[in-house]
Amino acid sequence: MATIRQLKVFVMTAEHKKMSLAAKHLFISQPTISQIISDLEKEYGVPLFERQSKELKITAAGSLLLESAKKIVAINDALTQNMKNFHSIRPLRIGATMTVGSSILPQLIHNFQTIHPDIETFVKVTNTAHIDLLLSRNELDIALVEGIINKTDIISKPSFHDHLCFICSPEHPLSKKDIITPQDLQNCKFILREKGSGTRSIFERIMKDNQIDYQVQWETASTPAIIEAVIHNFGIGFVSTRSITKIPEGKIHAFTLHEHDLKRYFYTCTHINHPITSQISDWTKYIESLPENYS
Repeated sequence: MATIRQLKVFVMTAEHKKMSLAAKHLFISQPTISQIISDLEKEYGVPLFERQSKELKITAAGSLLLESAKKIVAINDALTQNMKNFHSIRPLRIGATMTVGSSILPQLIHNFQTIHPDIETFVKVTNTAHIDLLLSRNELDIALVEGIINKTDIISKPSFHDHLCFICSPEHPLSKKDIITPQDLQNCKFILREKGSGTRSIFERIMKDNQIDYQVQWETASTPAIIEAVIHNFGIGFVSTRSITKIPEGKIHAFTLHEHDLKRYFYTCTHINHPITSQISDWTKYIESLPENYS
C-alpha cells in the first residue's frame, strides 16, 4: 500500500514531468524521488512513467493512479490542517487575479474577517493561468478570478459583475470618441496585461474575432503600470472600469466598442478534488450573500 509521502512525490513528479524539479519543490534529493517512483512501480507492478530524453511521460496506469492520488493527498492535507487548528485559527488560502486583488479583495477580506475572526487568510495575487496551477497543486483552497478557467477539474461559479473598457491619453487621436468601431483600433499600439491573464484573453479574442492587427507596445502584470503608461500616451490600455474610478478627471479617456458587450464576471473557483472545509464553506456563503454588482 502506497504511503501519503509516496503519493505526494508521485503527484509532484507527474506535474513537473522531471524528477529534478519535483525534488527541488519537495526539498529532497533526486535519487530519493527516483527510488520512491521505483518502489511504487514495484508495488503496483506497472510502469508509471516513460523515461524520455527531456521529460517524463506518464503512462495510462500512471494517469489512473494520479487521479486517485490527488484526491488522497488533498484529503490528507485538509485533515492535517483541521486537526492542527482544531482549537485555534482556521487558515484559508485565497487566490485572486490582479484586477480582483487590487480592487475588491481587500475590502471583501476585511468584512469577512470581521464576521469570522477565527479564520486567518493567506492571499496569493497572480494571473489566471497561475491560479489554475496553484489550485491543481492544492496550494490554494479557493480563488476569485477575472477569467474563466476552462478545466474539467476546476469548478467555477460566477460571483460579481465587472466591466472592461479601453483607455487612452487625452492626447491620443481616439480621445474624442466615446464609442469606437473595431476598425478604429487597426494597427494601434497597446499597453496590455501579460499572457495568461483573463483580461488579456478577452482582449485577444475581440481582436481575433474582428481580424484587427495591433502592436503590443508594453506588457505588464500591473494594472497601475498600464494606466500610468497610458497617461503618458505610450498606447491604448484595456482594463476593468473598477481600476480607473480614482483616476483624476482629465488624466485618461475611457471608451467602449460599438456593438460589443464588455461585461464579464468574476468567478469563484475550487478544485474538484479539494475537500470543502468549514472555512471554505463560510467564505463561499459570504460571497454568495453579496450582490452581483458589488463594488
